[in-house]
Amino acid sequence: MRTILHIDFNSYFATVEQQANPRLRGKPIGVTGGDRMARTVLGAASVEAKRFGVKTGMQIWEAKKLCPELILVKGDSDKYLECTKRFLAILKDYSPALEVFSIDECFLELSPPVIASKAKQSSQDRNPTQIASSLPLLAMTIKQRIRAEIGEWITCSIGISYNKLMAKLAGSLYKPDGLVVIEDEKAAQFILDRVELDDICGIGGRIKKRLNNMGVFNFTQLRKVPLRALLASFKSYGQILYNMARGIDYSKIMPFYEKEEVKSIGHRHTIDHDTDNPQEIKQILLKLTELVARRLRAKKLVGKTVHCWYREAVKELGAKNYELGNYSPSSTFQGDGMQTTINPTQNGLEIFKAAWGIFHQIWDGNRIRMIGVSISNLKLQNPKNLTFLEKDLRQEKILQTLDKINDRYGEFTLQRGLLLGSVTMRRKPNPFLADRRFKL
Repeated sequence: MRTILHIDFNSYFATVEQQANPRLRGKPIGVTGGDRMARTVLGAASVEAKRFGVKTGMQIWEAKKLCPELILVKGDSDKYLECTKRFLAILKDYSPALEVFSIDECFLELSPPVIASKAKQSSQDRNPTQIASSLPLLAMTIKQRIRAEIGEWITCSIGISYNKLMAKLAGSLYKPDGLVVIEDEKAAQFILDRVELDDICGIGGRIKKRLNNMGVFNFTQLRKVPLRALLASFKSYGQILYNMARGIDYSKIMPFYEKEEVKSIGHRHTIDHDTDNPQEIKQILLKLTELVARRLRAKKLVGKTVHCWYREAVKELGAKNYELGNYSPSSTFQGDGMQTTINPTQNGLEIFKAAWGIFHQIWDGNRIRMIGVSISNLKLQNPKNLTFLEKDLRQEKILQTLDKINDRYGEFTLQRGLLLGSVTMRRKPNPFLADRRFKL
């Protein structure tokens, strides 16, 4: 029987800000996405803000309407990263089997000797037989260490179970500062029958809708669906759904340093005003593709599937969805996206040509507020075919020089002539640290 702990920090970015600034404690605060204070969404909401219905991903105007006293704080990626490193250092004391699931949550697999020894230490040397359950006691010790070594305002919810799936579900049942144990499959099925389908990791809106179309609205009904029928409807994922309904999960703990390289690289930019100026959009898109290409070259990767998308603001839809209580950020914007395949490259100009072609196919001429580009189907740059063509050799030297100068003096110190007079844009990690790989 495995023992897995899922540790999930409560309102992470917001509580880190409250820990850093005592004047914010006990007050409803919202952490903005990135370094913006306008034309952005909330990256996190404090526990106090959530009581008013404020949610992560909500637009500022929506959040302010629900909670006029909401205090906005700019996201600080480095602050959250440093805090994450500190709590990971605590968890490494208990086991090397530590998987970082996101910046504010992770899985920890414990061996029986560790459980016994740590529980005995935390129980002030009492006889282990007198301890009703060593695991909850161990979890409480972790909570206490986090408060003592990181900050008294930082709380986390811990779920304990026999696999990752059930540990994550246990950790989500009681927030904030919860502690739940799901001991075995019998207990797991008891819990599963009392939660929604999409309360479990792995069942999103689309999967839930497809299950509903099959007449499946809860896990009790899902367990009655034959495996053959699930495989026919969901192919290989049908087996996973079959196992989920029974509390079965064979996935292993994947330490962060063993995770595979990124599957795609992308950037998007929210413009500080709505625009339908093709020249302005062209410059922004070229800058984004140059940023993507720089990251490809830094990782010695090439990619061949280019995806471009845009969003335009629709105020009428925003107001209507607000009245209906639908706070999804996508509800107040509309746009389009498409992808295409090119020869494997790490050249920003080649990526731009593909993205610009896509944009012209999908853009309806309306004013846009955001545009993004990404590249996938990545593979290592080497081995590669050598070239002796003067044009290709010159292009390689240009890119090497471009990276060398920009690495030393800052992004876009050296840039293409088309970008002269363009808006300032720098690569800045958002508060979710989606483009940052941090070391344990």
